[in-house]
Formats: sequence, C-alpha cells, structure tokens
Amino acid sequence: MAIGSWDPDNQAAAAALTLDPPTLTHLLTLAETLPLDALEQHLTAQQSERLAGVMQLDPADWKAAAESLTDAQLLNLIRFLCVAENLPGWEAGERSPVIPLARELRTRGQRLDKDLLRWIRSVSENRFLPYGPL
Repeated sequence: MAIGSWDPDNQAAAAALTLDPPTLTHLLTLAETLPLDALEQHLTAQQSERLAGVMQLDPADWKAAAESLTDAQLLNLIRFLCVAENLPGWEAGERSPVIPLARELRTRGQRLDKDLLRWIRSVSENRFLPYGPL
C-alpha cells in the first residue's frame, strides 16, 4: 500500500489530460528509457499522479494514436502501461490502454508472442490484458 500526498492541482491536471502528441511523446520516452522493474522509483509522485489519467482516456483515443506508431513503439507502450497499472491511481481494468494497443498490433498481423503474454500475466493482475473482456 502506498501512501502519498494528495494535490488537487495534480488531480485536475490528470482529469484534463488528453492524448495529444506531446503527451504521447512523453509516454513513449518514459516507456523507452525507464527501467520497468523499478518504475515507481523513477517517476516522481507528481509525475505519477498527473500521468495516471492516461489510463482512463477513451479507448478510441488510444486506437487513433496507435495507428501512427511503429510496432516497436506499441510494444514499448504495452510493456510500460502493464507495469504502470500497478501504480496507485493507474488501475484501469477493462479500460486499460493496453487493450487497444494490442488490438492495433493484431490488425497489423502482429501477435503478441507467448513470452510477452506470460510476462504480462506475471507483472499484472488485470485479467482483461492484453485483449480485453471476451
């Protein structure tokens, strides 16, 4: 259980968050540079609280954003978001952005390999990952 401080300004910023190009670029940078096994230690509390809102964005927004990304970028985001969902306030359940990202890969003819599927199940308790409710 994590205990932090609540900042209403950060909560308002998270609620107003959109998946615009700067936000997507920032998430990609985090996904490509931060060590996933110590993600919580590398995100400041303010960053974490502000960015947690991306988990609740409309899946259609994620689908639209995914169309412009490479397969490698999609995989990096999937890994990052699977781990990030364990952070306080990042829980998403069936609204997880991992679902539209994984679906985009499938529409491109790319399936998540067995090792990645096992890894997702090992790092996340979200039973909807990676393909959503059946």
